Formats: sequence, C-alpha cells, structure tokens
Amino acid sequence: MKTHIISLNEDTLRFLLEGVDAAFANALRRTMVSEVPIMTIEDIFYFDNSSLIPDEIIAHRLGFVPLATDLDKYVLPEECDCEAELGCPNCRAVLTMDVEATEDTITVYSGDLVSEDGGPAPVSTNIPLAKIAHGQAIKFEAYAQLGQGKIHVKWSPVSMCVYQNISLVPITDMKAVTECVEICGPETAIIEGDNLKIINIQSFESCKKCRDTVNHDLILDHLQQDDYLFTVESNGALQPQRIVSEAVKILKKKLDTLVKKIDADDIHEPISDFETPEIDESKLYRVGSGDYDDEEGEESTEGGI
Repeated sequence: MKTHIISLNEDTLRFLLEGVDAAFANALRRTMVSEVPIMTIEDIFYFDNSSLIPDEIIAHRLGFVPLATDLDKYVLPEECDCEAELGCPNCRAVLTMDVEATEDTITVYSGDLVSEDGGPAPVSTNIPLAKIAHGQAIKFEAYAQLGQGKIHVKWSPVSMCVYQNISLVPITDMKAVTECVEICGPETAIIEGDNLKIINIQSFESCKKCRDTVNHDLILDHLQQDDYLFTVESNGALQPQRIVSEAVKILKKKLDTLVKKIDADDIHEPISDFETPEIDESKLYRVGSGDYDDEEGEESTEGGI
C-alpha cells in the first residue's frame, strides 16, 4: 500500500491510495466519517431565552457549530473514569453565552459563545444562531463533549469524504496529451511512461481540450481497481490530515482486535433474543416534558408532536 499527497490546504486534503481494494478504501472512508471523534455541544442549561426561537431549536443549531477540537486533551465520555452525568474537565468543556439586546434588534452569532479555561471555541464566529429584539436575551451554559458520527452526524468531522478510481489510459497522441497535462496540471493528470494517469477524472473532463483528446468510454475502460483518489474536506474541528491519521489508528486497532479473535477462534458471538419495547400509546411525546399526564390523569395533547 502506498500513499501520496496531491494537495493540502487549511480544510481539504487530496491524496492517492494505491495497492488496496474497494473494501479497504470504503472502510477507511467510513471510519473518517463516523468514528473519528470531535467536540460538540451536547447539554445546555438555559438561564434566559426570551427570544422567539424555542430552546430546542437553538440547541439544535448549537450542536452543529464546529468546535476546534484538541484530541490530546479530552477523552470520550465512555472512556473517562469520572462516571459523572455531565462529565469532568477530562471529558467535557464548558461554553457560555450571555447576550441581550438593549437597544435595536441584533443577531446572535457563534462568536458570542465564550469558552472557559481555554477550551474548544467555534471554528467560525460568523454562524447566525438567532435574532433578538429590544429587551430579549439568550443566556445559557453549555457542555461540549467528544462523540462519533455513528451516534449523531453533528460529531462527524468531515463535510465531504469521497474516493474515486484512477484511470491509466494508453497514450496514442503524445503531443495532445502533453498539452492537456500542461493545461490541467499534475493534480489532474500526469504522464507515466506510455500511459496517461488521470488522477481526477471530473476535473479532467471539465476541460474541453482534455475531453476531446481522451474519450470518456476509454477512461472508464481503464479504471484501476486498486488505485484511488481520496478527497477529505474537514468542517474545521480537526485538520484534514489529522482526520486521516486518526482514522488509520482506529481502523488498525479494530483490525488488530479482529486478528486476535480469529487466532482465538472467537469470531462467532452469540445472538441474543430481540425484545420488542412496550409503547404506551395513551401518551404523546412532548419535547421538554417529563410527565405527559395532566393533573386529572388524562392525556394532554397540547403541544404534542
């Protein structure tokens, strides 16, 4: 297996992965999407929310505000030995907001979140959360913790993570192919001996000169089944190269566990019976309500969903 970085900037990494099959490439992609942890707001205690936006809507928006994450400072809540409901300094961070409109209507932004003790702060300070009019306020204390995208997408560190096959096309017109490479650059295609290695097919075919030089069907006929271009775009919580390296660590750990189970002939785990949960259909779910019955013991449907 070989890797080669094609391009890297603040939020996007493109690299070649050679010598693996599609199953391994997809396992790496899925690990980056759903198992690399990042910090996200999970619990909120409101002291004042006199805006027109309900508590749960603000909470939903806050949950999707990317927070700069230090994976070396925090651990996953399930791996922390504090066993506290709201965590401890090792597994959670505290952010506060205290905004009030004293005169005109103002917009509340992610930059109004204040992180305590140098903890994770919003990657972008310009994400609008709410508008409040004169006399209205939003005040709360929020707790952020590490989590994984397989639990909720708000914990996924990527906004895009895809891979595509590389095509290795025999060259029949070296002059025309050379012109194509000069126009599109080495991030799109390169010449390897008597073959044209098309790294980014979409970018290659967006150029009319290249599209006329190499037929689309010819590109598809020469797709390499063990050579892929990965594009990893971070949402800002982690650097894209850190996302890839953490995914490799997680995948390697899982593969080591699988090897040990195979060696111990312990790959057949017992399947327990599935129990269907009982549902009380006489009650309706209502956000923020712990008791659904009114004082007279009848179901309350006001505000029901």
